[in-house]
Amino acid sequence: MDRTVWGVAALGVAGVAFAAFPVLRPYVDGPQVWAHPLWVPAHLLGALGFALLVPGFAAVWARLRGTPGEGPAWAALLLAGAGAALVLPYFGAESYGLAALSGPGSEAVAEAIRMGPYAISTFGLGLLAVAAAGVAVLVAARRGGGGVPVTGAAVVAAGLVLYLPQFFGTPPLRIAHGVLLGVGCLLLAAGLRRSAVDVRHAGTGADRAAGDAHRV
Repeated sequence: MDRTVWGVAALGVAGVAFAAFPVLRPYVDGPQVWAHPLWVPAHLLGALGFALLVPGFAAVWARLRGTPGEGPAWAALLLAGAGAALVLPYFGAESYGLAALSGPGSEAVAEAIRMGPYAISTFGLGLLAVAAAGVAVLVAARRGGGGVPVTGAAVVAAGLVLYLPQFFGTPPLRIAHGVLLGVGCLLLAAGLRRSAVDVRHAGTGADRAAGDAHRV
């Protein structure tokens, strides 16, 4: 089995998760939004998307080993891992912490959880690291000689770079951004899958030719 197959699958699932997060996330004013039945599942999908970027980018790196794109792909993998490690605690606080709040003063507590100096700093740094990972994946794809689809990498890069700014947009813009990033992950996964098939076919053809030459 090709060693990138699990990473390709992870990218595909990440794409679905990134697209579903803003679609399912409730956009209700006030503390009642945290009690909405979709609040926790939606945020867990967002967290899943970031977590699965890491094995997905590992597949990109594996595909580009031995090419000029290997270095940027390795940087993308490291940045994605660091970014995920920094943003996931914030998603956990939003998923479970805010969902447990109720009664008077809950909005003030939520603001303290979300905007505390450590929380907002690590979350912001994590999103910047993930944005840099997206740019690195695009650079790797452009240098990789066709091993990774540039179009898919470009859409993923755009989605990751825009992840922080989209928080200041309207719900329709946030949904559109999630769909953009999801489509990018799916395009990248599909391209990696096609590349893996091409590599296997090329290897099979070379083995067959070598066998024919040996028999002659």
